[in-house]
Amino acid sequence: MDEITRPRLFQFWYSLRATMKRTPLWLFCWSIPLALAIVIALPWKAWFDSTLQSSYAPGSVFATMAETFRFDHGGELEGLRAQSAVLAAVLGLSVALFCAFSAGGWLQVFLERTEGHSLRRFFWGGARYFWRFTRLMLLSLLLLSLAGWLLHGWPWKVLINLFCGTKDGNLEVLTSESSALWIERARAAVYAMAFALILAWGDYTRTRMALQNTRSAVWAGLCTVGLFLWHPVKTLRPLTVLLLIEILVVFGVGRLSSSFNGGLGELSGWKSVAFLFLLGQLAMLYQTISRGARYHAAVAVSRQVVPALAQPDPWASRVGGPGGPQYPIDDTDDYGVSI
Repeated sequence: MDEITRPRLFQFWYSLRATMKRTPLWLFCWSIPLALAIVIALPWKAWFDSTLQSSYAPGSVFATMAETFRFDHGGELEGLRAQSAVLAAVLGLSVALFCAFSAGGWLQVFLERTEGHSLRRFFWGGARYFWRFTRLMLLSLLLLSLAGWLLHGWPWKVLINLFCGTKDGNLEVLTSESSALWIERARAAVYAMAFALILAWGDYTRTRMALQNTRSAVWAGLCTVGLFLWHPVKTLRPLTVLLLIEILVVFGVGRLSSSFNGGLGELSGWKSVAFLFLLGQLAMLYQTISRGARYHAAVAVSRQVVPALAQPDPWASRVGGPGGPQYPIDDTDDYGVSI
């Protein structure tokens, strides 16, 4: 039995370890969003350098910008925000497309049985599945929009009007403020669960498409829904644990960053900014590793529960040219003759 397909209770740990071992991959996946973030930060840095160079005392606006500063430069800041919004939209789309590319790279590496040249295989997998996963990304966005409409649009208002006796979904008419607060919390919790479930659905759908070498995102998505219904614990348990660990890491880094940021003052220097930057990148690095671990876990589970298609295994380890005999590399593989 292949090591990645061996059933494990603590699959999340083995997936994290397998991802962290592939240092060039997660460093590359971390560096691309960082480079795009630097692109959008450069215009702001250039504006602050030119504005603060001769008009303000050194360090006077290091920790916070006073109301006078924001009022004096309100027009310039508004124009800079408008320019940044357009650039951020373009770069956000670029990051989303890179995520589709990196998903194919992770799956190519985890599905192959060979070792070495992982970055080369990562690029090959990213290019191989890019357009399939881009279509799936658009489908995921439609599902997220549907979830948002159900919980923030007309269906939610109808549900609240029916059970709470409100009008047009307005909770301000309720006599109990705590009841309105708990209803809003429940809606936020349901939306968060729906968001996480759609992300997990996307991970398993991409894994199925790569594992079976299929192209239909809709059919693979429907099969993944059936997989969740038939094996809910086995499929969602490792991704849930990985998500909880990621939340704890990001929350811990955020609390540390917030407490340190509260102590900044005019005497603080570049070392304080560098420390805050490193904290942020630490969280981003772990999120990148966790993303790769999600695909490793999805591959491990899918190889156990996803039925094989009535065709040769596209990931079998074979040797032999097309049109001739195909021989297995090890005793665990099958072999046949391609025609």
